[in-house]
Amino acid sequence: MNKKALAVAVAAALTAPMAAQAISTSWYGHINRGLQFVDDGVASDVNFTDVTAYSSRMGWTGTGDAGNGVTAGAKFEYDFRSNTSYGSGAGVNAVDGTDTALRIRHAFVWFSGNWGKLSLGQTSDATDGVAYASHNSAWEGSEVADDWGITSFRATGPGGVDVSIGTQYSFTSSYDGGRRDVVRYDSPSFGPVTASVSAGSNSRFDASLRLSTDLGGGSLLGRIGYANAGGSAGPSSGAATGSAETISGSASYKFAQGTFIDFMYGERDLNSTVVGRDNSDTIYVALGHVWGNNSAVIDYRDASDLTQGCDADRIGLGFAHNIPAPKVTLYTGYHHASVDCTTAALGGLAPGATGIGDLDEFHVGARIHFD
Repeated sequence: MNKKALAVAVAAALTAPMAAQAISTSWYGHINRGLQFVDDGVASDVNFTDVTAYSSRMGWTGTGDAGNGVTAGAKFEYDFRSNTSYGSGAGVNAVDGTDTALRIRHAFVWFSGNWGKLSLGQTSDATDGVAYASHNSAWEGSEVADDWGITSFRATGPGGVDVSIGTQYSFTSSYDGGRRDVVRYDSPSFGPVTASVSAGSNSRFDASLRLSTDLGGGSLLGRIGYANAGGSAGPSSGAATGSAETISGSASYKFAQGTFIDFMYGERDLNSTVVGRDNSDTIYVALGHVWGNNSAVIDYRDASDLTQGCDADRIGLGFAHNIPAPKVTLYTGYHHASVDCTTAALGGLAPGATGIGDLDEFHVGARIHFD
């Protein structure tokens, strides 16, 4: 579906005759707080954090019958963080009260019917979440995202320059979509498959397919997406100018007894004017088990050339326990990460350094939902 077709669809949805009906509203949210211990080989520290990917947040939704088989809705959601775990490390995020301002996550309207769903405003683009197909309910303990930590490597040798994953190296966020001001269309289900397309500013275009089905007595999830950043690759890609094309996908299979296997792969092609920036890729695997209200997982990630000339790997362990009635999740996890850079890359990141130390991180936390 091209942008002209999307624009026509939006206009048709907005101008269709609608019966006056009251909008029913509901609100929801959660608070997510953690205690983190970090050792980067040079120093160690304790951080009190808000977990980035599951940051504390609050939101409202509203839906109503618009007539003619059309449902209208709106969603507004914002988050608020105190000492976000993204970018934390030994001596990096140790100051109390580094609060961020309220940040809008979603602010959009939508219309749906047997023809699908059309959304307009700030919300997830079509590839948001394609890297996260999983049956893992212990993500807070050891998750696909790089949200817990080990987020500030320290170069050893003269200078002791920090190399932060948050600005120099990201394990996963460059391969997934995000929340933007877009127009998005989601198809009705074709058996176990749904399709989504979205268009945004700077000629950005995203498309994805998602699968959810029972197979061999177990459950299979699959997602694949394509994103073209168009005229501006944006800061998360590492390219100041030029376009970027990303292909990423993930799959998860959960056996009947509760064991699950996750897999993810992403590749980005930068058509960048920045010297030394080129393609990058990452691979992720996880093995876990869910029993009752508990889940545990071990995972591994290898990422190449997000910082040109550097390869990184990370292993993680996680455990979570859900208390259903009050909607509480208790979790804990451990990560070990290392980065190996060429001499040229290391010299650019930390001149005079002889290497980058490994990182170890351990955390405990709790997330409480309310609605």
